[in-house]
Amino acid sequence: MNFSSPLLLFGGYAVLLIVAIYFFVWIPNKKKNKQMREMHASIAPGDTVVTIGGVVGKVKEKDDTYVTLIIDEEKGVSIKFLLMAVSQLREKASESPKSDEGTAEAAKTPEADKKN
Repeated sequence: MNFSSPLLLFGGYAVLLIVAIYFFVWIPNKKKNKQMREMHASIAPGDTVVTIGGVVGKVKEKDDTYVTLIIDEEKGVSIKFLLMAVSQLREKASESPKSDEGTAEAAKTPEADKKN
């Protein structure tokens, strides 16, 4: 058996190519898809999201396939999108914007208390 035959060499390269595609393409894509599914499952009314088209809105309602986003709260404009069109979760509804109370308390020093 001649190990330098072109057919055997081609077969070896083909196997290496398939293994490389598996490790460099399939596995990272699988992880990214899992993260997207988890993000889509965690979306709840009140969350701020961005679609793949760049539309930013607040989730009004969500079901298994669709999500309705409020685009302009003052005018009541809302659009219904496929859930898979949501690409980013910007802010959860349960998260509140950071208040200045923590920074004001941290800025107090014992010397400032003595002056009062």
